[in-house]
Amino acid sequence: MLLTVENSVWHAFDYLAVETGRICAGKSKLKVLTANLGHILEVRGAEQGLDHFRGTPTLTFDQYRYYLQTEVFSALPDQISVDDQRTFEKKIDEVCWLICNPPYLERSNPVYPDCCVMQLWRIFCMLGEMVEDEEGRLEVVLAASEVETIAYQFVTEIGKGEDWDPEEFDSVVSVIPAFKFSIFLAVIESKYARDIDSETLIEAVKDLHDVFLLDVLKKGKLKKHMELLPTFREHWFVVQPRLLSMYSNWEEKEKRGEIPLDHQCRVEAVRSQSSSKSPVKSKPHRFYLYANQKTYEFQATNHRHRLEWMSAVKKAIDNSGEGVRYQISQSRQRRIQREEFLARRLSHLDIVEQTRAELQVEKAAREEAESHAALLTEEKEIESLKLKELEDIRKELEHLLEEEKQAKRDEEIVRTLQARMLTEEWEKRELLEKMQEEQKEMLNVERSKREEVESVQEERERKVKEAEKRIRDLEEERKKLDDELKKHKEKTRRVNIGQEVLEAKIKVKEQECEKESEALSRVNSLNPSASKFLTTRGDNSGYRPMRSASMRETSYSRSIRRRTRNDSVSIRSNYNLEEVNNNQAS
Repeated sequence: MLLTVENSVWHAFDYLAVETGRICAGKSKLKVLTANLGHILEVRGAEQGLDHFRGTPTLTFDQYRYYLQTEVFSALPDQISVDDQRTFEKKIDEVCWLICNPPYLERSNPVYPDCCVMQLWRIFCMLGEMVEDEEGRLEVVLAASEVETIAYQFVTEIGKGEDWDPEEFDSVVSVIPAFKFSIFLAVIESKYARDIDSETLIEAVKDLHDVFLLDVLKKGKLKKHMELLPTFREHWFVVQPRLLSMYSNWEEKEKRGEIPLDHQCRVEAVRSQSSSKSPVKSKPHRFYLYANQKTYEFQATNHRHRLEWMSAVKKAIDNSGEGVRYQISQSRQRRIQREEFLARRLSHLDIVEQTRAELQVEKAAREEAESHAALLTEEKEIESLKLKELEDIRKELEHLLEEEKQAKRDEEIVRTLQARMLTEEWEKRELLEKMQEEQKEMLNVERSKREEVESVQEERERKVKEAEKRIRDLEEERKKLDDELKKHKEKTRRVNIGQEVLEAKIKVKEQECEKESEALSRVNSLNPSASKFLTTRGDNSGYRPMRSASMRETSYSRSIRRRTRNDSVSIRSNYNLEEVNNNQAS
């Protein structure tokens, strides 16, 4: 079980080991991954043993893989059904993808949606191989032949299988013998997924997912003979090892039935019978499926489709054994073929080395023959023939040696180009990470500047509000002072009016006094005795002569004048005090 999910676990481990140079990962981070794997496989406390495993704070992938094999996956039974394997693989892939997806989802100019990227990643992990790089680190790569298989299947799913050009693909992958997932995704996106709508991409990648992960051999519309009625009904069929499923439409949501397949099932084509009068049997392109002691009759649209359906069903029957995973077995066979081809190539290189050694021996023999010919001039003619033959052999060997040197130079050029491309990819990645950090720093600076501007703006608003409040207070104080000034002016005006009235009354009184004095002088001139009486009447307290109306008016005027004088004096004193107080206040 661990072998099928090993590549997925490596991707999660590799992402967790970024901080330590992709060699070791901390146990604190691996605990989270181990706990999730234990939860999926129903192994409680799977992460607790990491603290005491090997006594180091970090683990390499080989060490972590050994721990998973002995402590987690060993709890599974020896025999697991294919459906359970797929369920476990899907859950484990989802956990690992959740950990390692940021570098793949945050790429520039994405074409595939996120769901398609995850499905392609699962296909990559299933078909990928774990190898060591030049520095001795493990990494998961996909062979160029596997990439070609996936690309051809994808082009076929989007309806462009006739436009497939193997030579064009060879030119694309000639420099890259093995693909990492990021390179694989970039090649598929840039070369085969451009100018295609998202719905077509999603459907095509789903079909890829079904083919490689669910072992779907074929799917499509096919007519099946009904059991009770003498007619055919169209269904959407999905052919898999051990199962033939029927659905109502291509969405595969409403399942109408299924036919189990095993090695006892068989498929036969129906021979056309033109002489038959039955309308059912006269229909062409039919074939029978004998399964589960029943006979199922199907009808295809044409002869080619019938052959394709019969071939798919036969392939499903041949691979219907227990525990057989069709795509995994096909991948292993292709891997074995690649290894055999590599072994043959290495053997060819051994032959070339052997030829080179023989060339050295021949060179030594030629030199010896030349020296012997110089010493034995008598046998010159005989030796000349040998020398000619040896010369021809030498030229042929030198030609082979030159070809070998050229092949080695070409191989070195390819390796140099590959190393250069990898270096450029790393530099681009580092540049992108640096740009991301700079953007984060710029965002932080902009955020701090914005906060400073907001604080300054708040301070200014507070000062403006205080100034407006002070202006309002000053305006109210000015209004109060204007009201007091108006009151004082009114009082002053009233005092001036009262003073003028008083002065007028004083003048009237003075005129009356002058008239009384003139009257008294006349009386004195006419009757001195009467004047004496008037002067001495004050001494007689018992006698009070009657006051005339003019005299009563005079006494009243005098009292008014006295009262008015007192009021004017008090008003002037109060006004002076108020002016003094206002001056002090100002």
